[in-house]
Amino acid sequence: MSSRRAAAVVRLSSLGDVLLAAHLPSFLHEREPGRPVLFVTKERYAGLLEGHPHVARVHALRDGEGSLPALTAALRASNPGEIFDLHRNWRSSRLLAAVPGATRRLAPKHALRRRLWVHARWLRPAPVPPLLRTYRALAGVDPGTPLTPWLRLAMSDAERTRARDLLPGAARAQGFVLLGVGARWATKRWPAAHFVRLAERLERERGVRSLLAVEPGDEVAPEIASFLGARGETPLTLPFRELAAVGAQALAIVSNDSAVLHLGPALGVPAVGVFGGTVPELGFARQGPRDEAVGIPLGCRPCSVHGRERCPLGHHACMRDLTPELVLAAVARVLESAPAAIGAASDFVA
Repeated sequence: MSSRRAAAVVRLSSLGDVLLAAHLPSFLHEREPGRPVLFVTKERYAGLLEGHPHVARVHALRDGEGSLPALTAALRASNPGEIFDLHRNWRSSRLLAAVPGATRRLAPKHALRRRLWVHARWLRPAPVPPLLRTYRALAGVDPGTPLTPWLRLAMSDAERTRARDLLPGAARAQGFVLLGVGARWATKRWPAAHFVRLAERLERERGVRSLLAVEPGDEVAPEIASFLGARGETPLTLPFRELAAVGAQALAIVSNDSAVLHLGPALGVPAVGVFGGTVPELGFARQGPRDEAVGIPLGCRPCSVHGRERCPLGHHACMRDLTPELVLAAVARVLESAPAAIGAASDFVA
């Protein structure tokens, strides 16, 4: 066991970013197995980290006035020797200042390079490295260090059993692909009708069922429900941790550029990202060893770093013209390259 003081990882939000940041404790465990790691995030995401095999304690930032001083005091009392700031905003800076004796490790933000991709593509900026490659470097481990499917390992037996009970019989028998239909920003949403046609073709051409997942309250939920209603099916509208337990049993995950996409490496399941107003070169895609990303070349892409409420040009061609056939080809490559037992591949470690 290590006698060194704990390390602390700070990533306050949002959901997808926390999912990716939660790989850093596993990289730190790879570097120094006995050292405890703390994780600092907002209270709404703390439950996601429950059972994390390499997180000793979660410090949660509650909503409301006075919450930051309370969190600052708790972190100071934990006395970490090293703090990894993956968020780099004023709140995380306050937290770092609370432990003046700790070594500070700051994740590069690549803000300028991302702005160049949006506003000055003719300068041919270099792609931003995938975030998990950046986190490996920050942890001081080899760039080829396998990913630990930390969220799969964090699942309880009860969560796994409930997830199996949610699966239709055909999905259990034939295997299935999880389709993440929603996204916070409109420019990241592939049309619901395209997702449905992808599901139909996967079943017809490859004998693989699809489960379409929509976040509760997402505006595309009624449209998806209407499409599926004719087949006597309903979309999955589950809390995120329950959706993750279902996704852990999938052959692959297909998702817009959203948190569902980042379930892939956290579960040890290959993921296919569908990109419109954003692009993989911004660093948010191809995190796992068998991941794919699909988009079409347009001069207006990317139109933003994180997404917009509407297409600036009014046509949304980046998603409208991205056909189910193109995404199906990427899914086929993933299915053909994935091992029979997802999560047991040599590119992932337990």
